[in-house]
Amino acid sequence: MYEIEDFVNFLKLEKKYSQHTCTSYLSDLSQAFEYFNLTIDQFSRLTELDYSLLRNFIVYLSSQDLNPRTINRKVSALRRFYSFFLSKSVIDSHPLGNHKALKQPKKVSVPFSEDEIQNLFNHFNHSSDSDTFEKLRDRLIVELLYTLGVRRSELIGIRDRDLDTNTRTVKIYGKGGKERLLPLLPSTVGLIKEYVDKRGVKFQTSSFSSLLVTDKGQELYPKFVYRKINDYLKGVSVKQKKSPHMIRHSFATHLLNRGADLNTVKELLGHSSLAATQVYTHSSIEELKMIYQSSHPRGNQSSS
Repeated sequence: MYEIEDFVNFLKLEKKYSQHTCTSYLSDLSQAFEYFNLTIDQFSRLTELDYSLLRNFIVYLSSQDLNPRTINRKVSALRRFYSFFLSKSVIDSHPLGNHKALKQPKKVSVPFSEDEIQNLFNHFNHSSDSDTFEKLRDRLIVELLYTLGVRRSELIGIRDRDLDTNTRTVKIYGKGGKERLLPLLPSTVGLIKEYVDKRGVKFQTSSFSSLLVTDKGQELYPKFVYRKINDYLKGVSVKQKKSPHMIRHSFATHLLNRGADLNTVKELLGHSSLAATQVYTHSSIEELKMIYQSSHPRGNQSSS
């Protein structure tokens, strides 16, 4: 297990991966370690394994009715693990170097419509407890996710010192510790100020390590944000996926639908390449088709 600890420390300290990402790597690699510990006598290190043994683990995962995406993620964790130890000359060759990922069906996630997002904000506007700390914080969580398009981990990582209400900007720390400066809408700045005042009154202090805190004044955690978003979205949408990431997806789609160029959206999302951003263009293409169909002189012509 010390090998896994060395690798995860490398991700955390040198690659600057988020705690959530490091925990995911640790979980996937630990599962592999436990499998081989149970199936191989006197097993001690993952770096001792060859492809034939690793393939047995992949077959085992497939027998557990896991979807290909999940299996590929777990294998990817092992691939990164072996790449690390290959670079350190601990192993002579990469046991997963020629492994091909499992094919997975293409799934297009449907973003929330602008009406659904507006209904989400309307819920807060018309709520009888809208001026409580808890409701104000939840409103700010939604506001920041949708107006900034940030990832859940990036939202959690926002500190008071990252905000500049004078220039209306916020510094975001993305994947690998990459920084980007995002603009804040005037309405968002007003909400932040109202929330900070309410937070200070509730906890009788202005000293917080994080902007957003739980009911007990502690830093938010991933499941807290997911549950909050999921619960609120249940009231405004029947779509199956109701996650913070789907609000990020909606942010990108709505910008593209309203004419934002792909490169600008790429910068706002913190993507390193346009390829990652193009995932969000599917819904925009569907919108474009509808506009084209209704606007073109021959759009209503039936095919002969």
